[in-house]
Amino acid sequence: MERGKGQTPREILHERGLRYSRPREVILGYFSERDTHVSAEELYLELKRRGEALSLSTVYLNLGVLKNAGLVREFAGVSGEALYDSNVGPHHHLICKGCGAILDLPELTVAHLPLKTFLKQRAESDSGWQIDEPNLDLLGLCPACQRAQEGACEPRQATP
Repeated sequence: MERGKGQTPREILHERGLRYSRPREVILGYFSERDTHVSAEELYLELKRRGEALSLSTVYLNLGVLKNAGLVREFAGVSGEALYDSNVGPHHHLICKGCGAILDLPELTVAHLPLKTFLKQRAESDSGWQIDEPNLDLLGLCPACQRAQEGACEPRQATP
């Protein structure tokens, strides 16, 4: 989990006028234990398996709070479901259309600029649009699905 200025999640939440509650502690604890990309439903099921008494709506609510606080990042998985990533530093995602596997790809640069910045500036210049959140996720087939040749690899499973 990458944070600015060496701040703890508690400090970041406090700075934004938010409480460091038990649900937020549990969710941030989950992300600090593993580098993963998870849906709210998968997170809920894993926390339930661990004996945590959080409802699915509580998980959704707190993921939204943590996202707005800059402690988790939300992006769309291969089927369009919202996935959450605690790596909020600059990076891209490689997403397999066959099995849903996700790999973090370090920030790329073009013309001495981070790729997202370059694309944002170019898109704004060419279109006149104001781009708020440039995101770049690359869809394709992972090596295992390429070997399967017809996308018969195992579908994405919940990450424990």
